[in-house]
Amino acid sequence: METIPLPLIIVGGFIVIILFWLAVVWVIAQLAGWSQLAEKYPARQPWNPQCWSLQSALFRNWSQYRGVLRVCADSEGMHLSVLFPFSVAHKPLSIPWHEITGRKKTRFFYYQVELRFQQVPKIPMHIRRALADHLVEASGGMWQYEEG
Repeated sequence: METIPLPLIIVGGFIVIILFWLAVVWVIAQLAGWSQLAEKYPARQPWNPQCWSLQSALFRNWSQYRGVLRVCADSEGMHLSVLFPFSVAHKPLSIPWHEITGRKKTRFFYYQVELRFQQVPKIPMHIRRALADHLVEASGGMWQYEEG
């Protein structure tokens, strides 16, 4: 019986790990709704944006993107991207301000802002209130969230 050379086992193992990672990240993008958002809101180049890296958000009330988001804003809208290596299957997004509604909510003893998007209203995105306040400021008066 022939033995498989160790380098081949190592290379094969890396390939399996990479394929598994790609599959997991793709499934997360599908379940969270990111893929649907990317279809409706393709990325555009932000104009003079303000950006915040290592941000978190909750999509569909259960899919947590913890510390892997880059959120940018300019006078035209909000721009979202996922940091590498989580960016696989997560195309960057650009969502115009007029397509975003926001409402402050209490969630487990702290405030969050729930964002809804006009073209995909069944995919809510929850962000920290502090980030929402940054977005309000960066929008230059083009966007506000409800205090309700």
